[in-house]
Amino acid sequence: MRNSKAASDIDRQIAARIRLARLETGISQEKLAEALGITFQQVQKYEKGLNRISAGRLREIADTLGREVTWFFEEMPTFEAYPTLSKADLRMLKNLKALSPETRRALDALLVSLNPDVETAE
Repeated sequence: MRNSKAASDIDRQIAARIRLARLETGISQEKLAEALGITFQQVQKYEKGLNRISAGRLREIADTLGREVTWFFEEMPTFEAYPTLSKADLRMLKNLKALSPETRRALDALLVSLNPDVETAE
């Protein structure tokens, strides 16, 4: 029988998505905690998947981070390292996201030309 308190795959995905959304929006754990009326340690536990999140709390997190609740359930990219990207990687992703679609396509073409062995996402 499965321990109902243990984190499931979906719990871990939601945890990773909370961290990703928080970092993409540039909000610290402390600021998110303050907005939710909890400690930053509790936010850390949510992001590590150590504590499960109620539906109501997930709604508060989604609202605070400007996401739809359904976004937390969407399929994550297949590469394992996504929830554990470095701060520099996450900063780069945030900067890329801020670029216009045309600029992102041009930059992608440049990166592909520099790294021909990397798969393209077409």
